[in-house]
Amino acid sequence: MSDIEKIEIARYHREVVADMNHMVAKYCRIMAWEVPELDEGEARGLIIGAMKEALAQVEGDK
Repeated sequence: MSDIEKIEIARYHREVVADMNHMVAKYCRIMAWEVPELDEGEARGLIIGAMKEALAQVEGDK
């Protein structure tokens, strides 16, 4: 990776984190519609686990 690529990805880091937080919140809302007594902490853990699995899948698609 060139220096310019490193600079560019550093610029986007904050946006990537914000996007991921929005995804977690989105799926928490969806789960809450289906599970009224949802434990939000547990749901967040499950969603983050699913996101990690999805990321591993995307990395494998290279």
